[in-house]
Amino acid sequence: MVKFLKRKRRSSKSSKASSDHGGGANATSGQQAGGNSSTGDVAQQQKAASRPSKAHIPITRFIGPIVSVAGIVFVLGMVVTGRVDLAAIHIGSGTTTATASTSAASVPSSIQPVSLPAPTSKSTETMSLATFSIQNFDAVKGQDPGILSVLASVISRVDIVAIQGVSKDATAIGSLMQKLNASGGQFGSQVSPPVGREGDMQCFAFIWDEARIQLTAGSVFVVQDPTDRMHFEPMVASFETRFGATGGRSPFRFTLINAHANPSDVSVNSPKNEMNVLDDVFQSVRQYGYQKTGEEDCILLGNLGVNTAGLGELGKIPNVVSAGGDCLTDTLQTQTLDHILIDQTMTREYTGRFGLVDLQRQFGITQQQALMVSDHLMLWAEFSVYEVPAYNGVASGGRNVRRY
Repeated sequence: MVKFLKRKRRSSKSSKASSDHGGGANATSGQQAGGNSSTGDVAQQQKAASRPSKAHIPITRFIGPIVSVAGIVFVLGMVVTGRVDLAAIHIGSGTTTATASTSAASVPSSIQPVSLPAPTSKSTETMSLATFSIQNFDAVKGQDPGILSVLASVISRVDIVAIQGVSKDATAIGSLMQKLNASGGQFGSQVSPPVGREGDMQCFAFIWDEARIQLTAGSVFVVQDPTDRMHFEPMVASFETRFGATGGRSPFRFTLINAHANPSDVSVNSPKNEMNVLDDVFQSVRQYGYQKTGEEDCILLGNLGVNTAGLGELGKIPNVVSAGGDCLTDTLQTQTLDHILIDQTMTREYTGRFGLVDLQRQFGITQQQALMVSDHLMLWAEFSVYEVPAYNGVASGGRNVRRY
């Protein structure tokens, strides 16, 4: 049974191991051997007794406090005179993922902002859905005009996108939505509450073109994980196209599972392999949707961190295939990390076309600049805007890849 949206925080399964601190110093090593020096010791004690008590206090004891006080006074003076701007000091969120990326994102990308394509008439027969893992999508990245314009331009080209890697405060999604709608578009969004374990949390998000896609009311939730089998609990939402029934055809209705597997928990031989948990998620969500609305079109998409050979039990669900297969989805074009998984016997609306958005080629930016946007490329797949009868499906047909 899949339960509805509920914010959940928990500590990591691992706990700090306590260790004993051994002191075992040999007491005999500090002993003085030899009574021949007793006469000299008496003389030294008589000299010490004749000194004033203050002579025993070394003057170096005062150097540290004097320097510390002087430093504090200096800093306070800089703040008062305006030479130090406290508001400009960035304090990291403390999460493992954010800490590594924030420093890189803090450096301006130097990407020239691009104009978003004006809203144009998209196909009336097909729609595109995508997955985009935006590495550490936080307020810093959301305030970079070059990065933001590239992200908005990419996302505006598809009808709906599942996003992973949103920071806990999710302010960057608000900035992205303003950019998208400022161009004359009509986009909607849903953001999950923070998911994960203490010290390493993120949000999921869906963004869609309101003119072509609508969210099914009451369909958004985060999969509950009471036994802590997944690092990031997936986000689920259902949608349908805004195309009325014509000629006996009905709007395409579908459920999306937005997932991000923990990179350290995808090893094939690991008992914690999250691919062997996501198969349960996929089948449970699909069964839940069927019981509630009769809908069986369920699509799992996101950053899974493995190629098709590493999908484990998830890849063994009968008739489930990856739309993008083993195409290289990282920005460096070296790894297969992202997938759009469909049941080809159920989701026959898939046309067989999919592709990647190459940031360097599309926007004329360097590899380093592309990495500042994200270390993943956006993977998309094309579907019919209408429900396709089982006898006229194309999901099991040929695959046609395109790169933009």
